[in-house]
Parts: sequence; structure tokens; C-alpha cells
Amino acid sequence: MGQKRKQVKSFNSQILAGPESDRHRHKQARVVKELPKGRPRNYTVSIAIPCSVIAAAPTLDLKTILAGQIGRICVISSIDEVIIYNDQAHQKDDATAFLARALQYMETPQYMRKTLIPVHPDLKAAGLLPLLETAHHPGLEDVTRFREGVTIGPYHKEGGTLVDIGCFQRANVEPSIQQGVRVTVELTTPLAAKDTRKGQAPLPAKVISPKVPREAGYYWGYSIRTAASLSEARNDSPYKEGYDLSIGVSDLSGQDVHGCLQGRTTPFKHLLIVFGASGGGLEEAIDSDENLRVSGEDAKLLFDILVNPSQNLGTKSLRLEVKQ
Repeated sequence: MGQKRKQVKSFNSQILAGPESDRHRHKQARVVKELPKGRPRNYTVSIAIPCSVIAAAPTLDLKTILAGQIGRICVISSIDEVIIYNDQAHQKDDATAFLARALQYMETPQYMRKTLIPVHPDLKAAGLLPLLETAHHPGLEDVTRFREGVTIGPYHKEGGTLVDIGCFQRANVEPSIQQGVRVTVELTTPLAAKDTRKGQAPLPAKVISPKVPREAGYYWGYSIRTAASLSEARNDSPYKEGYDLSIGVSDLSGQDVHGCLQGRTTPFKHLLIVFGASGGGLEEAIDSDENLRVSGEDAKLLFDILVNPSQNLGTKSLRLEVKQ
């Protein structure tokens, strides 16, 4: 008589495989990613940086890498507004435009870049720019009710405007908006792009202010403004009240950054931090600005607080991306 063959355990047989048997066990469970969320805030932080910082890089690749470092530090620090000002008189605005394009390219979600950002020689090395990985750059599995979108045309079936929000379905907002406009929308139900399907009806949504996600605890990227001078950067604020607290960052004058800010609690609604180029760049920017009535030696008169991050360090000066 032949020997009886021993039955092989299988996930298809719970009797042989045990209580943990599951024929679908090999399938991975869906991982829902939570968007980075901080404390809700109703204040803003703006920084002003000189365009000459980009002139130190000799090639397009190095300029792009430097711009990427600045943009990455901005989102790590939750900066709401980036102002690029011309810090040298009679200097062309090529460096200002380059830095603005690179930072705008980084801040714009990937699914909107083709529509909103035209092809330009300054962006030939855009592949070197790092990903921001912020809340308004959601992945396929990120569940959120706030999204950035770009209008693509009217929704003739029910009225309103169709918006590309980076999902397989479009969103429909009630107001009629022209094509190619960037908007911030709030969905009626939080969802991930992975949960949407092509060919289905548009998702109901409404247009909101970009400050709503920030007040809900999400960092929602930065806006970009260019200025012809330091005085224009300080005075042409997009906020009705202006900047109620200003901090200057200098390598030559000012107090030790740790000593003057330790234990200091100054209430503010709109904070402005002004940087200069390395080696006394802030004072040079003040001297070259004809609209300012003070000299670089009196830089402390222009700011509520003037700090020097280079004190008590082993180097004479710090690069801009290190100061940030």
C-alpha cells in the first residue's frame, strides 16, 4: 500500500491553516496618510531677501539649487510671504525674476504647473528643485478637504465652473470664474485623490480664502512679491494694517540673536523679517535706497529689533540660507 500524501496547509483552508487564515491576507491594507497639521494661527510671517544672493552662484544649476534651498527653508519655517527686493541701485531685475520664478515653481502644486507656469529658460534646471511636501501638495492617499486648483472652464450641465484639483474627478464651484485662475477650494467631504474615479460627476466644492487652511492649522505655502528697493518691500504690504513688527538681520550691527530674543514676547499680527546679503548686505541695501532717510550705520532705526546671527560663532558671516 502506498503512503498517504500529507495535506499541505493553505490560506484557502482555514481548518488546515489555523484561525489566522485569510485568502486575502496577501493584500496590503490601505494606508491613509495624515496631512501635516500644526496649531491654528491668525498671524503671518513674511521675509524679505535680496536678489543679489542668487548672483553668487556662477551657473544655472547652482542658482537653481540655491533657490531650492531657500524655498525649502521657507516651508520648514512656515513662511507666508516671500519678498524679493533689489538691494543694489541700477542693478537689472534679472536675478529678482529668476528667484521669483524658481520659488513660484516650487510652491505651485505639480498638477497645476503646466497650466499656470509658462516655459522659460530660467526653469531649464527645475528638476533640481526639491519637493516641498506640504499640505497643499497632497499625494494620492492624502485625505483632505482643502485643495488648490485651477479653473478649466464652465460646467454647462449644472452651471458653475470646473476646477482641476489634482483628483481623477473635477470639482464644481458655483461662481463663474474665467479659465486659468488659481483658486483654493473646500470640498463638502474630505477625500483622497485615490478615492475618485474618472467619468464621474464633479465634486461639489466652494471657493475660499487661502488663509482659511492656515487658520485651521495647515501650512498653505507662501506668496511671492517683488520690490524695486528695500523701502518698497517694507511699505507695500499686502495687509491693510501693514507690518506691525519688523526684525532686521545684519552681519555688522545688531544684538546677539539668542540674547535679545530670549524671553521676549512681543505681540504681532504681521511679522516682517528683512535679510541682507552676506558681509554687511543689509547696510549696503539701506545706503543704496534713495527713498530711505537713514544710512546703513543707523539700520537699527528702521526696525523694531535688529539682530546679528553671526555673533559668538566661528565665522565672520553667514550665508542667507543659513541665517534663515
